[in-house]
Amino acid sequence: MTVIAALISLVLAEFAFYQSLGPALAIGIALMLVAGLTLLPALLAIFGRAVFWPTGASAHSADRAGLWDRIGVVATRRPGVTLVAGVVLFVALGATLLTTGVAGFGDVTSSPSGTDSAAGSALIEAHFPSSTTGRSAVLMQFPMSVWDDPSVLARAQDGLTGLSEFSGVVGPLNPNGIPLTTDQLTQLHTTLGPARQLPPVATTTAVPDQVYNAYRATGQLISPDGHTIQFSVEYANGDASNPAVLDAVPTMRSDVDRVARSAGASASGVYGAVAFASDISHISGTDLVRIIPVVAVLIALLLAVVLRSLVAPLYLVASIVLSYAAALGLVGIVFVHLGGQDGISFILPFLMFVFLMALGSDYNILIMSRIREEAHHLPLRDAVARAIGRTGSTITTAGVILGGTFAVLAVAGGSAGGGQIQQIGYGVAAGVLMDTFLLRSLLVPSLVVLLGRANWWPSHLARSTEAEA
Repeated sequence: MTVIAALISLVLAEFAFYQSLGPALAIGIALMLVAGLTLLPALLAIFGRAVFWPTGASAHSADRAGLWDRIGVVATRRPGVTLVAGVVLFVALGATLLTTGVAGFGDVTSSPSGTDSAAGSALIEAHFPSSTTGRSAVLMQFPMSVWDDPSVLARAQDGLTGLSEFSGVVGPLNPNGIPLTTDQLTQLHTTLGPARQLPPVATTTAVPDQVYNAYRATGQLISPDGHTIQFSVEYANGDASNPAVLDAVPTMRSDVDRVARSAGASASGVYGAVAFASDISHISGTDLVRIIPVVAVLIALLLAVVLRSLVAPLYLVASIVLSYAAALGLVGIVFVHLGGQDGISFILPFLMFVFLMALGSDYNILIMSRIREEAHHLPLRDAVARAIGRTGSTITTAGVILGGTFAVLAVAGGSAGGGQIQQIGYGVAAGVLMDTFLLRSLLVPSLVVLLGRANWWPSHLARSTEAEA
């Protein structure tokens, strides 16, 4: 239910990808829940103890101290030192996010190596530099046709050329690298007619071929009614994978709007990979801010019901957020600070939060439920040590399986999308494994020992003397 609740909350997201992803995964989890409560017990009843072949399983197995029993004793012997060391480590990893930016989409060279798309991208970049994703389109709409007042083209193009955000501007006055004056453009329009209707080869000798081709190219930049103009611009600082470029998009849009208004345009806009990535990154970040408190409250309520406590859910949810920040910081260290990538993928913070919040709560329920059971008849310190010993192998096995599944993406993702798939696989895998081996097995049990009976408030177990450490 914790996983389903976290995934269902994605319907509140603005980004359609998240909206459709959440319910689809929640349906899959619900079906697995039904199968686990109906089909699996039926199969166990049919096959009996044969399901444990070849190891077998006795009805009453003797308690034998194992690795996790020893870890439980160590964690509860000096809980303060264990907790402080773990918190310092997780906070230090999370603090690296302050120097890590969020990147957009990969550039044209980010196709998987050895593929036809990678080869094609390399050819386009080498022979058609104006076609790379470093270029975008600036559109301006004028209340009257530019053929009635061609001077607006010069004002608009000069204004865009003067903006620091752009390193190059191609417009109606230099459509294919051949400069044209406004008087030439007007004369050509009068002599030859609409540029879009001209044949590829000139049928008149009155206009030089070079000028003819330049004017014909303006047909792709000036709308047939003459009201809308397109300028092709190249960003000065990089492409859609550069966090600095994405952060500069709002200022760039404001500057473009100022230039458009000064040229007499009634509306303007910016279109391209960079603007698109900036919008998606902004929406994704907004969704994250909106979804975090909703998921946190839902999971805290479910934990409160399961554990019959109002105290434990508070630090358990806080521990998941701490684990999330640390895992995200580790991704930044590996891929950005050490790997040289521009930033972490814009989609990674959202996906990691949902997965780690939901799955981390699963492990919380496993360990805390067992601690509560043991605390009914053991001092709390002994109950915690025993719970770690009994659930350690279960939690770590589940964590290794899940972490290994996502780790496949880190290995097989290659350089596709500028390493975004690798980041997602590595980030979720690292988060799950850190949560499994450190947070649930050491830090949370240490905190439980330190809080003592307060863990179970306001249930009757909080007043039981047996629950004291």
